Amino acid sequence: MRTLAAVAAILCALSGCARAATPATTPRDAPADSGSSLTGTEWQLVEMTVGGLTTQVPPSIDAVLRFDGAGSYSARACNYMGGSAEIDDDSLVLGLGSMTEMGCMDLRADIDAVLGAVTGESVRWAIAGEELTLAAPGGTTLTYRVRETIYPDAAAQEVLSGERAGYQYRLAVENSDGNLGLNVHYRAAPGRPWGRQRIGAPYSGGRALDPLIEAPIAEEFLIGGFVTADTVRVTHRAGEGAPAVDVALHPSGDPSWKVAAGFVAEHSAGSRIVGYDVAGEVTAEWG
Repeated sequence: MRTLAAVAAILCALSGCARAATPATTPRDAPADSGSSLTGTEWQLVEMTVGGLTTQVPPSIDAVLRFDGAGSYSARACNYMGGSAEIDDDSLVLGLGSMTEMGCMDLRADIDAVLGAVTGESVRWAIAGEELTLAAPGGTTLTYRVRETIYPDAAAQEVLSGERAGYQYRLAVENSDGNLGLNVHYRAAPGRPWGRQRIGAPYSGGRALDPLIEAPIAEEFLIGGFVTADTVRVTHRAGEGAPAVDVALHPSGDPSWKVAAGFVAEHSAGSRIVGYDVAGEVTAEWG
């Protein structure tokens, strides 16, 4: 397996560490009879061939490639990378604009290295049904299939999801080895990279609704947080004197907590959120 230093070396050698990003062009999409669209689709890597050796990529790796239809791409295996995408009828060139620097010692690092190695090269692309093939000079081939869900963290328990004024979003609960968390992913259009906010459930003795998800989506805010299981109502006031708006309650998968979440038109540091039990006693406060 390649180390992060080796990945960086490959990227620098092929694309130039200080090279300006490749100018973006308007991409063309797949022919009408080819099946899935190249742009606006979440493509998951399932197989790669390098130097005559073919490696199957398990779903747990979740290596994703996407094109936004506006001249850019983004990808993730170990690290997040993205840049310009020049797309013609049957070829494309990926430009390296940015890349995170997380260290991985498994197959994800190899995928980063391979994708980095084809950056700046003219790569042949073809779609057959729900399968995308990228064939680079030298025999390197990457095979992707349409991902079963557009949302990251496929195993997370969904609370809310959908589209709002063109934005896509999902709020979900994740539970990793007993560590309960709430995360929201959102983006302005299909094919764009996902933005993310995440909070953990309050520790024993901690204050419910603190911390809080506060995600600006279109011209509204998606708010979300954990409240104790005895909470039966949660209200949100945008500011002093503003009317109270009910916030829906959702199961968290943990008997100790519920999730209070929903969209509000206005939200700021001056807003106030309060949870109540069946007797009207306060169970949670924010602001």
